[in-house]
Amino acid sequence: MKLFMVHRLILVLMLGTHVLNSQQRPEVRTIDFRNFTFPFPPNPGSRVPDDVRWMETDVRTTVTLVNGRRDFSRSEPSRGPSVVLGQVYYGYLTMSGQLDALVVLSYHTGGTAHWNYVYAYSMASGNPRLLGWFQTGDRAHSGLYRLRVNNGGFTLDVFDPEKQEADCCSAGFVRTKYLWRNGKFVPGGLPEFGRVEDEPKPR
Repeated sequence: MKLFMVHRLILVLMLGTHVLNSQQRPEVRTIDFRNFTFPFPPNPGSRVPDDVRWMETDVRTTVTLVNGRRDFSRSEPSRGPSVVLGQVYYGYLTMSGQLDALVVLSYHTGGTAHWNYVYAYSMASGNPRLLGWFQTGDRAHSGLYRLRVNNGGFTLDVFDPEKQEADCCSAGFVRTKYLWRNGKFVPGGLPEFGRVEDEPKPR
């Protein structure tokens, strides 16, 4: 009987500690990404990207959003270039037990070209920590089509440049699944290919 009570007491203490830690650690949903500072390339408009490119996490240049955007021209802000907060996706990117976030920023040149920057943030340590970020291509040239958070990673769909119908459009997409392994995101298998609004097939 005494042994049973001791085991029960230990279990209660363990559960109480877990609840207390969960309450003390802020969640990623509490981060105001509409008013947030992100790492950013020093000269984003110097070249129109045509592929997906992972960026260095220790870059020193940043962009700060105010109410979800940053306009680089003070005299004519509506003409661009500008950075706008797109969507925020929540899920367990790292399987740490804490919700993580994928944040999508859209960069508009002021012309027809535009592309995205995607940031992965974790709150496992109690503060927002950048896990990685990447730049997509421009529209039909590997532009962002869809994004989904999986348990232990995420799935990225970009427009297939080989199925390009115009600068704006592509009839196909390329799907890459990324996994969180040894402190970074790595491709989990070969890319898959499909038509827009269809399920992808190996090629």
